[in-house]
Amino acid sequence: MALKFNRNLAGTLFSAVVIASFFLYASAALGGGKGGLLGGWSRITDTKDSKVVEIGKFAVDQYNEESKSEYKSKLVFKRVVKGETQVVAGTNYRLVISATDGGRRSRSGNKYLAEVWDKPWENFRNLTSFKKIIKSV
Repeated sequence: MALKFNRNLAGTLFSAVVIASFFLYASAALGGGKGGLLGGWSRITDTKDSKVVEIGKFAVDQYNEESKSEYKSKLVFKRVVKGETQVVAGTNYRLVISATDGGRRSRSGNKYLAEVWDKPWENFRNLTSFKKIIKSV
């Protein structure tokens, strides 16, 4: 018994493979399950990563520089508590940072929410937001 080649079935299968390939490629390009959709926020799994710590220190240093005052003591970076990244035209970092008031001897730092936009290929880094996190009772 000879099998007969069915052009309609072959064309349909080819089309299905092309469409499936397109969706797999699009899924990978948009994060492929690692970060969700392009432009979405992804959790930082290693807050001790040198790049993450560098961004956290930059945020505190920049905040200190922008809020210079003879009556205000500088913040001292302690660590990055948690964070997220967002791929845009560069990378946005949203970090919860622990920092102490340089003028006080407190061991426990306050927490701050910092957002930094980083474009390393342009040597561009900008602190876009820095706020103290107020603990609710």
